[in-house]
Amino acid sequence: MPSRRTHSKSHHGCDQCKQRRIKCDEVRPTCGSCRKKTLACVFKSVGPVLASNLPNLATDIVRRDQPPSLPLQDLELMHHWHTATVDTLDSAKPLQDVIRIAMPHEGLRNPFLMHSILAVAAVHLAHSTPADRRQGYIETAMMHHNRSLTLCAPFVKNITRQNCHALFAFSCLVPIFVFASQTSRMSPRTQSLAEVVETLKLIRGISSVVEQARPWIEEGPMHPLLRVGKFHHPSEVDEQHAQRLYSKLQTLEENLLLSPVTEESLARRDIPRDAVQWLRHMLEIYIDTGDSRALMAWPVLVDAAYFDLLLQKERISVLMLGFFGSSLEVRPQRWWLDGTGQGLVALATENLSLADREILSSNLSIAK
Repeated sequence: MPSRRTHSKSHHGCDQCKQRRIKCDEVRPTCGSCRKKTLACVFKSVGPVLASNLPNLATDIVRRDQPPSLPLQDLELMHHWHTATVDTLDSAKPLQDVIRIAMPHEGLRNPFLMHSILAVAAVHLAHSTPADRRQGYIETAMMHHNRSLTLCAPFVKNITRQNCHALFAFSCLVPIFVFASQTSRMSPRTQSLAEVVETLKLIRGISSVVEQARPWIEEGPMHPLLRVGKFHHPSEVDEQHAQRLYSKLQTLEENLLLSPVTEESLARRDIPRDAVQWLRHMLEIYIDTGDSRALMAWPVLVDAAYFDLLLQKERISVLMLGFFGSSLEVRPQRWWLDGTGQGLVALATENLSLADREILSSNLSIAK
């Protein structure tokens, strides 16, 4: 009987290959299998020193005569981030400085944040570049975004004083990317109510990092981003549209308080009413300060049960989605919200009675 071929068993493979029970080629820092599947590759053991890893003088001499390989596309994205994208994300100079300088600095220590920065820069380029080059930037943007979500997942479950600053910056960029990737220029398909709810829940979930780590964030380089209303000016407000929207929300809230309810329907009334109050409060902050970030906080502030009522097409909940869309038309136009407000109003309109449709359409017409 022929002897069985023997082979040495390696104990230095990455954690991902061990979990999947496949052979790892042990190439560091990212093995071949993880590179193909774009997984975060983690080695917990120190690999053996192989002859192939030792410096080769002849190879080293040849390499010295060759130009170094640079990640030119990533460099292009980072250049665009610094010279173009940052100025479109906020009009306040102190916040631009945080976004331009502090965020990339944190990104150097936290790859998930760096991928998120590159994703937003790529999607901005996709919006501003000619149509024949757009698809390449879209694919690059999605690659960086997906990579950032994968790398971030373990940290969201374990927020610390060290990683909270990068996580907070990440939570600021995710809504921008999500909304930007759903504009008509990027995705001509109209979103369903379920897809909109998933988007708002993602933003809500990512932003929960602030609740858990606010004292730490206050001490770090991202703290100016927490100062809603401090760095803007009311002159930026479309006051006529904002005041009309505010009055409509106030009237809606008063009507809810006067409407008869049973004990069974009380909870169903209170949740949408709270959503009305939160949007009215955020709109008031925007009118007083000119800081449109207050409006973007609404999906984070409403009760989680609101989204269940929205999926059930409860009347006030659907109306509030339309009013939120209309509030996005109040703020100064941003490329990453291009058409988003009108899209939300249109979606809400499809699920409302004729009388409620008139309420939304009359409000949106002021913004056009």
